[in-house]
Amino acid sequence: MKKHQFVKTDCDCTRRATRFVCKHCGTYDYKSPKEIRKMSLVQAECSHPDAPDIPPAEKFKCHMGGTVDCLAPDYETYMKGSGQCSNC
Repeated sequence: MKKHQFVKTDCDCTRRATRFVCKHCGTYDYKSPKEIRKMSLVQAECSHPDAPDIPPAEKFKCHMGGTVDCLAPDYETYMKGSGQCSNC
């Protein structure tokens, strides 16, 4: 099973939410970074072949009620020059 890797595309600091897009399949989501780090197994599933696999330990925790971290490691710099607002 593969997971989304969301990167920041636009910011709305006044609402504490950000427009994120999966850098593999292009799925859009409007959530806070905290919510992106705590997605359910169903929400986290990405069908793109280049998406990373969910690590076995993280997958096991999900089956026990845990969450999946879908925030890309380079989420701030992936789309350099976009997604920055005066409050960031």
